[in-house]
Amino acid sequence: MVNKYSFTTYDSKTMVRILGKFLPISLKTTTEVARFIKGYNVNKAITLLKEVAAAKRPIPFLKYKKDVPHRKGQGMSVGRFPKKVSEELIKLLELLKANAKDKGLDAEKLIIIHAATQSGPKMWHYGRLRRRRRKVSHFELVAQESKPSKEKIKND
Repeated sequence: MVNKYSFTTYDSKTMVRILGKFLPISLKTTTEVARFIKGYNVNKAITLLKEVAAAKRPIPFLKYKKDVPHRKGQGMSVGRFPKKVSEELIKLLELLKANAKDKGLDAEKLIIIHAATQSGPKMWHYGRLRRRRRKVSHFELVAQESKPSKEKIKND
């Protein structure tokens, strides 16, 4: 089976990528979290996602915001605390750091330059009373070793 990536300008010497397939998370929530972590340092993204999982920092919902409550005093209009997505992405980011270490790249200087989500297959979850659709998503991350003089890094 060939893994297909949506990121086409991949340089194997300076970049690291990882693909999480068949993750049991919602596509809409994953899309919002991907938009949130893009541009961050990998270590900073891990700490932010740990805060999200602990319900201390909300993720701003910009596209899929129907019936999403406001977060007062957080500097955003609507947001949520997607715990399940945050925990899955922390695992993927740790694997991304391990891949960078295997390639000989500095894991402290990795910047997330691409975060994409795709919908998974339509799988059924069978239960006692009826069957239901399962939420399955694929998640792709690409990080590049940055040069601190010219790269802009998002800081919070």
